Amino acid sequence: MVQKCGYLPLAICLLGGVLREKKSIFEWESVNEHIKAAIYGDEKQIDGVLNLSYESLPYYLKPCFLLMGGFNEDENIDAPNLYRSWIAQGMISYENIGDKDECLMDIAELYLSELASRSILQVEIFNDYDAAVRNIKYKTCKLHDVVRELCLKLGKREDFGVLSLGYKGGKLSTLLREASSHIKIHHLTINFRSEVEHEPTVACGEDTSEHIRSVRLSNLIESNVVEFRPRSIVDFQKFKLLRELVILRFKFAGGKLPKGITKLVHLRRLRLEACELDKLPSSMMNLVYMDTLDLSDSMNVEVPNVFKEIYHEIICMDRMNNLRRFLARIHDNESLSAIMNGIMNWKKISDSRVWIDGSCDLTSERMLEKALTCPNLYELVITTTLGKALTKCGNDLLSSKIRCLDLYGSEIEDDPMWILGKLPCLIILGLHWESFVGEKLTCPANSFLRLKKLTLKGLPKLREWRVETGAMPLLSKLSMGECSGLEMIPEGLSGISTLRTLVIKQMPELGLRVSPSGQDFHKVRHVSSIIIKD
Repeated sequence: MVQKCGYLPLAICLLGGVLREKKSIFEWESVNEHIKAAIYGDEKQIDGVLNLSYESLPYYLKPCFLLMGGFNEDENIDAPNLYRSWIAQGMISYENIGDKDECLMDIAELYLSELASRSILQVEIFNDYDAAVRNIKYKTCKLHDVVRELCLKLGKREDFGVLSLGYKGGKLSTLLREASSHIKIHHLTINFRSEVEHEPTVACGEDTSEHIRSVRLSNLIESNVVEFRPRSIVDFQKFKLLRELVILRFKFAGGKLPKGITKLVHLRRLRLEACELDKLPSSMMNLVYMDTLDLSDSMNVEVPNVFKEIYHEIICMDRMNNLRRFLARIHDNESLSAIMNGIMNWKKISDSRVWIDGSCDLTSERMLEKALTCPNLYELVITTTLGKALTKCGNDLLSSKIRCLDLYGSEIEDDPMWILGKLPCLIILGLHWESFVGEKLTCPANSFLRLKKLTLKGLPKLREWRVETGAMPLLSKLSMGECSGLEMIPEGLSGISTLRTLVIKQMPELGLRVSPSGQDFHKVRHVSSIIIKD
């Protein structure tokens, strides 16, 4: 079979993915016959193997694979975003999963895992500490350019209708008309590498848009944001069946969202990433089926107070008994208290992240302790002043479920490690930008028993750091940066055999000390990767 693959590495990997699911000699012999027919029926050996690999997929994975043809060549596809696309298109179902406690995102990850096991795509896995905190395995995935090319061919053959276009200038309507004459479009991607030429009529008309289920408009011009003029690219209200709309790095004319978008009654997912937009219209309340609104990196967008008509208010949070994932940024103590009370009742939550910003007052140890010991809260970011509140927290911290804690500008005056080291589930800890304003840190013996990643960054007043025997026994990665006053690496690091990566940024003197000829090298000689950055 390897010989029939022409000894091509990609073909051999794909064939291995097919054989992986076959458990008997009879099934292997059957694959051997099929591969012979597949290869002789194709001009290229690789295409024959790719076809065989696709045909061997379970029915529920085929549309998930075909949809990936709409992503850019060599693009590192964000796995959670891919899951949400599959969900928006109705491709993820409980039907093929026995465990009814799984949520749709969990099932989508199982689908991706199955595609990866068949070598149809490449995946990047989260490191063990990030995976443990977020309860997600895959970070990104990627299609080999040959696989993507076949993906588009198969989509055309299966009438799946994936069309990916690159716009480099000229009339967009002409480009779309020529492309759509060969295919009924269901999933449209347009990558803009030039400003859009103005046309008197809409570029994507009703004849093109009536069957479309998803649209992805991406600006690939790195130097600027393409201006999105209403009716210069698409007339959104013509997309009557649209379930997903993704717009990346566009500037909306007048700072307003095109009116037609709020008439897309079947829309499940709206993603406006890194867009220049002033506000969303109140007519957003018409999108009653929308389950995802993503405004990542679109700064200072005014969101109307209309979503309470379709979504739960904070006061209803204690009734969200089946919630699996939760992310919130909190600006006041009243909301913080309500959210903490709600989280206590979420028995099925697997990923909960809360960001407490500078508007909240946590100088009272009671409020801080409530946040740190909140059941079912796994990731916490604090960007407000703590003063002495942390060091006044009591033994209740032993019940904390926090896996990841990042502190920014907290101005903690006394050594916090004696308290933080007691957090029994803590895997990732970051002290950033004057979160600690004292001169000495000590990691006590037998503290931080599960910690795997530690970051100390922007602590200019720190002079001395001690690590006692038995502290951080599982530490895997240590990152340090802009701690200009720190004189040396702790002696205690030499006893942490699990330490694999040490990163030192903008600390030239400390970088010299851990070099092979430096005074502190004996403390880190067991570390396999030492990275020094200016």
